[in-house]
Amino acid sequence: MSRKSFPSNTQPMYVLEESFYPDAWRDDSRMGVLLTEFRTRTVNPENYDSKMRFWKELIVKYCGHEGSGSVSITELKRVFKRKGTSPYCLSTVFEDMMKEGQLVAKVEFLKMPQETWSGWAVDVMVKRPFGWGFGKVKEKLVGNVQDESAEFICMEVIKSQSNMLEKLIQKENKYNVLLSRSSLTELVKKLNLSGEAIDLVLHHLLCRQRVFMEKLPSEEDHEKKVLLKFAVPGAQAQPITDIERSIYNLEQTEHDLMKVIEKLEQNISDTMVAVKQNLRDGKKQLAKSNLKKMHLLEKNLDKKMNVLDNVQTMVSRIHDSQSDRHVIDAYKIGSNALKTAFADSGITLDSVDDTLAEMKEILEQQDEMQTMISTPQNTDVDDLELEQELSDLIDVNLAANNIVAPPATPGVAPPTIPGAGGPGQPTLAQLNEFDKEIEKRLLALRMDVPSPPPSDTSISAGTSVLPNNNLPSTRPAFMLN
Repeated sequence: MSRKSFPSNTQPMYVLEESFYPDAWRDDSRMGVLLTEFRTRTVNPENYDSKMRFWKELIVKYCGHEGSGSVSITELKRVFKRKGTSPYCLSTVFEDMMKEGQLVAKVEFLKMPQETWSGWAVDVMVKRPFGWGFGKVKEKLVGNVQDESAEFICMEVIKSQSNMLEKLIQKENKYNVLLSRSSLTELVKKLNLSGEAIDLVLHHLLCRQRVFMEKLPSEEDHEKKVLLKFAVPGAQAQPITDIERSIYNLEQTEHDLMKVIEKLEQNISDTMVAVKQNLRDGKKQLAKSNLKKMHLLEKNLDKKMNVLDNVQTMVSRIHDSQSDRHVIDAYKIGSNALKTAFADSGITLDSVDDTLAEMKEILEQQDEMQTMISTPQNTDVDDLELEQELSDLIDVNLAANNIVAPPATPGVAPPTIPGAGGPGQPTLAQLNEFDKEIEKRLLALRMDVPSPPPSDTSISAGTSVLPNNNLPSTRPAFMLN
């Protein structure tokens, strides 16, 4: 519900809901105190502060309920009249709210912010002191007379409405998009904002540099047409560019053409219905006239469709050019950043080539080192002499244990040891210990050198040629284990 101005000698056009008022409103004794004029605060500071807080909260709540931050004493006296009694303390409440910055005179609020240092200096050093001095002189001469019909702006409500509007703009993704005043009015229908409240909120956002406003002359009624451009969060509003203005004009043309096309299609449909009705009524000439009219409308529709296609193509290309410009800017930023990174690190094509060549040379040197390290060293020890010495040691040990090892016959299993473990014979444990000792010596005698070529020369029955890493094949199986 939007608030309307009340005539001077009439009652309010509507009554606030009972749920709007606080609980104290239904207490006659309490309201009898709250409606009267304030006493000196020193008499009862607690009651004074409680009464002041009651009226401040009620005024702010009323402005938010009505959807406008503008309020006057005259209006509140009519709205808050209770059982024929109007509040007589509102002048004191307004003065206190003005001291705390909760209320601002509307004429002061609507002053445009100074955009230059000279304008700001004149406003601060000349205009404001002059106005303050004039007010003091007037107060001394005629007393503290307050115009109850003067309008004031409740700053708490204006700030709250500004936050709601910015959240709506963010939700609808209308940042950096040109909006007309009428389109903004359609957009904020969901919010509890009156027409006057929208202007006050826009002025507040303009003073905070959250929106840029531009007035254009209208060709239809020669009135000023307002264009709005909201800034993204955390940034200041920027002026409207020629490209943005051109895009807006093209989009408005597109919107108007779509309305014209929609109307033409409706006229064609209505004319076709009229032709059929004329034929049913036997009005041939009238049907012929309506049919001719329908063809003219169809030709006009085709022309409008072609114009609309051209406008839409133009708008699409402009948007693409804007997107391409952002892409090119991103490429430039990336290229400059990469150049800076290369310059800071000292990387060049010559340095990369030199580094790779040096790395290749070092790897080749490492391969040569590894080959040299893994080459086996020559030894003066003869492998045949080691095998002969090992065979002699085995024979001596066998003889000491009274064991005769006959030469091995191909295809015949080695003989068993008669009486193994008997009296005077070596036990199986002794033989195992002997085998372990032989394995230790064989491991100690292993050489990483090529084996000598096989020889056909016969060796005495007590010895045999040993393979490189294995026991002689002529030894009994119980010794080889």
